[in-house]
Amino acid sequence: MSSVHWFGPDIAGDLVAVAYTTGAAAPREIRIRPELYARMVAQLPPGIRPTVADRHLIGAWPGVPVVVDPALPEAPGFEVVRARPGATAA
Repeated sequence: MSSVHWFGPDIAGDLVAVAYTTGAAAPREIRIRPELYARMVAQLPPGIRPTVADRHLIGAWPGVPVVVDPALPEAPGFEVVRARPGATAA
């Protein structure tokens, strides 16, 4: 008999995974609907929460800017804005 383990959604982890998809251009920013942003911040551990909530950065240093955008469609509720091909990092 095997047991199935299920963990709740990890919005921040999922966004970072999408942002750094192998073969995709580097993420420039992540745009997210306000309600999804609020849920994401609420589920973050207290030690990480200030980085996202106060500085609007997510992911490994230096982080990807997170921009709250109520104009995004409800599904999926976010978009990753990527660097243009051939652009150099600032």
